[in-house]
Amino acid sequence: MTPPPFLFHTLLRPAVLQILRAAGYHGAKTAVLDTVTDLAARYFYHLCELTAMYAGHNNGGEEDLTPTIVDVRMALQRSGALLPERHEDSQAFRSVEDMRGLEEFLTWVTGPVNREIKRVALDSNDEAHDYLDALKKKHSKNDDDTKFLGTLLGKPNEHGDVLVEGGLFPTIENWEERLREAAERTPELPNDMNGEKEDSRPPSSGLSSLGDRSIADEMDLS
Repeated sequence: MTPPPFLFHTLLRPAVLQILRAAGYHGAKTAVLDTVTDLAARYFYHLCELTAMYAGHNNGGEEDLTPTIVDVRMALQRSGALLPERHEDSQAFRSVEDMRGLEEFLTWVTGPVNREIKRVALDSNDEAHDYLDALKKKHSKNDDDTKFLGTLLGKPNEHGDVLVEGGLFPTIENWEERLREAAERTPELPNDMNGEKEDSRPPSSGLSSLGDRSIADEMDLS
């Protein structure tokens, strides 16, 4: 796995800090925090890969890759988040589906441990939906998020194309189209002083020019 982009790593660090704080840790070295953050990123990336793989297997190949709850559950089992269930033959013999892993996972999600993580993440702000929402409400007294417009935390700008002033091309699209047209055209050779086409091959040096001689002939080095 390639190193994650700095932006994504920075966004994941507060979540890791909040989980550590909810678990009772009140300090950590930067190297330790970066390592735990990288482990969390690798685990989520592995979980997403497994979900995509099961979605492709269960939903008809490449026709529909939208994951379902079944795909997510299988990925959670494969990645170790859910306890392994009994063998299918054992479940069929008992006529009862083994739901222990899923039930324990749901107990953790709705239990006190996860509630404490949520409390720390939202900073006791019950009106916020997630950490970023709580952070925006904390730095905006009147619930006005216009200061985040056009940034990663806010809505994108809704204006039209950005015009490039002072250049030959008013927009990026025109510049890209001009590059595509230039790449499709065959470049013409420049004319020499007599109006004839110049040879595109650069002149070779005297040491590499053998003319009509063979490389086996003796060379005059005097």
